[in-house]
Amino acid sequence: MQNILNLDYMSAKHIKYNLLALVAILQVVFSYAQFGQPIVNIDFGLGNSDPNTIGAPLPAGKSGLKYSTESCPPPGAYTVLRIVSLQPCFNDEWIPLNSDYTSDYNPDMSLGNMMLVNHPTSGSRTVYVDTVNKNLCPGTLYRFSAAIINVDKPSNCNDPSFPSLNLSVETVTGQVLKFISTGRIGYASPFMGYKFGLYGVTFTMPAGINNLVLRIELNNFSYNNCGDDFAIDDIQLAAAGPEVNVGFGGIYTNNYVTSLCFQDNKTVPLIGGIGIGYTNPALQWQQSIDNGNTWTDIAGATNDTYNPTFSIPDTFLFRLSAAEAANISNPNCRVVSKAIKVEVDGIPKKFDVTSNSPVCSGQNLQLKSTEGFASYNWNGPNGFFDDSPFAHIFNSTLADSGMYYVQMITPGGCRVTDSAYVTMIGTDVKASPDTSICKGRSVQLTASAGLSYEWRPVTGLSATTVRTPMVKPDLTTEYTVKVTDTYGCSDTAKVQVRIMNKIAVDANIEGTRYLCRIYDSASFRDMSAGVIASRKWEFGNGQWDTTSNPPVQYYTIPWNESNYIARLAVVDTAGCTDTAYHLLKIEDNCYIAVPSAFTPNGDGLNDYLYPLNAYKATDLLFRVYNRSGQVIFETRDWTRKWDGTAGGIKQASGVFVWILEYKDASNKRVSLKGTTVLIR
Repeated sequence: MQNILNLDYMSAKHIKYNLLALVAILQVVFSYAQFGQPIVNIDFGLGNSDPNTIGAPLPAGKSGLKYSTESCPPPGAYTVLRIVSLQPCFNDEWIPLNSDYTSDYNPDMSLGNMMLVNHPTSGSRTVYVDTVNKNLCPGTLYRFSAAIINVDKPSNCNDPSFPSLNLSVETVTGQVLKFISTGRIGYASPFMGYKFGLYGVTFTMPAGINNLVLRIELNNFSYNNCGDDFAIDDIQLAAAGPEVNVGFGGIYTNNYVTSLCFQDNKTVPLIGGIGIGYTNPALQWQQSIDNGNTWTDIAGATNDTYNPTFSIPDTFLFRLSAAEAANISNPNCRVVSKAIKVEVDGIPKKFDVTSNSPVCSGQNLQLKSTEGFASYNWNGPNGFFDDSPFAHIFNSTLADSGMYYVQMITPGGCRVTDSAYVTMIGTDVKASPDTSICKGRSVQLTASAGLSYEWRPVTGLSATTVRTPMVKPDLTTEYTVKVTDTYGCSDTAKVQVRIMNKIAVDANIEGTRYLCRIYDSASFRDMSAGVIASRKWEFGNGQWDTTSNPPVQYYTIPWNESNYIARLAVVDTAGCTDTAYHLLKIEDNCYIAVPSAFTPNGDGLNDYLYPLNAYKATDLLFRVYNRSGQVIFETRDWTRKWDGTAGGIKQASGVFVWILEYKDASNKRVSLKGTTVLIR
């Protein structure tokens, strides 16, 4: 009942024609609910794989139109072709169809052929006629029908003459049992796709008649040669009657397919029912084993339920047929339900599980099983689970190595299991230690073993390409190491080195450097850097102190003692520590004197002139004068000695004057003057 109205492109005249056709169709199409297996079924075949192949004509005598092998037949002729091959003919005057009627109403069917008619210029013509000699049942309702579509485009005709066809059922003597006119068949609507309309006439089979004549004719009136070309498909004669419903498990449903597994040896209850219409209805279940091409009655299956058991993998089709009880044995007198399908799954023979193993840790691990199953259950190491045919682990680790199993379940519940072993390569990189250090200190970092290393940032690192670099940052820093193994797999890890203080703590002692036997004193001063919170002195004489400037320390020095060590340990406000050590050297004689003579001859004995034993002198100045009163040697370091030269020239033997000034241990200023003899 499609394509009756197409308000776009249509004039009021066009609308009138279509409304007449609609009334005619409503009178016949809605007068019945269910139909039987077609007794006559002219669907013009499926054609072959080449969509341009022209199909075979109707048998001789079954059409008054001329058969043409052209895809765009001339006026008064028809051709038979696959619907997908229909191209716009005659300067794009015809619509491009995308399916035939059978495909529209039964999606399981392939696209097939149809009869394409270029309307004759005038006069009536027989489109189809046939004599039916079948065993029909008197008193049974039948339907004679055909699917028709107007193939012209509205834009190609201002004053169209739409085609009008008559469908009639007659006796062989010419008596018309039932007749209907389609009315003018207007343009098809493009908005939902160009669709065929179904036109039919119902009649009750009279008694005493064996043969019927089915006829489709064009009405006899003049045409304007536009808007009148059409296609026709699925010319059928079938029993009509009350609606027959079927379903699974005790309910009617729009789902006509169920699945199960042969291993379950399961019984599937099929339910059927028939509407009002028969006086004494009878039922008969049927089965098809050739995908619905032929149907066979199931012996004894004559109730509204049927309970077959399935233990063999296959596809089974069932339907319920109904008729008056007196006619149930004749398939030509029955109406039939839609087919319901039971798909019994076997154990799949072709299935597989693969992976992209081996995979570097840190990369994506991909698992794949055979597609087409209803569900999947994966399991594997580390509690892995997935329910997709394409299982996935993002950011994999070495711990993901191992066996992965998948259970694949068919729509019917048959289960198969397969597995794949996954090898993870590379290393799970770790770096250590996360630590806190004092400023100015260093710590050694360590990464997992590998082939090569790359540390970043370079700040404070002793090396960037070793496994265990030393690091001494000035600020808190997070270091990243990239480790590459022998497989070429890489991974990274991070470690943080936190600096505890802003100013590095540095212990330092300023104080006396020499002690003189047998009794002497020393003073010390804390010169440490940093924000010092506490300190501890140990002087080597058994005394200790915690002040920054401790008191003078005294030492009684035995003859076997060669030195003392003073120690200062400091702690800053961050808890960072440092320790300084100060050596006090023991001298036997601290009496300062200048020799009265020296012999700078290089024999290693008395070769130099200098203040002896000035260990504890400070702010020292030593000068040597010649006879002219000129300073020829001067030093503030008592250990720097005069070698008897002036300006690189050896001085002659004689008497020289010296002056010595210094501060003693009590900070008292001492000035000495004397002479010495240079002997050559």
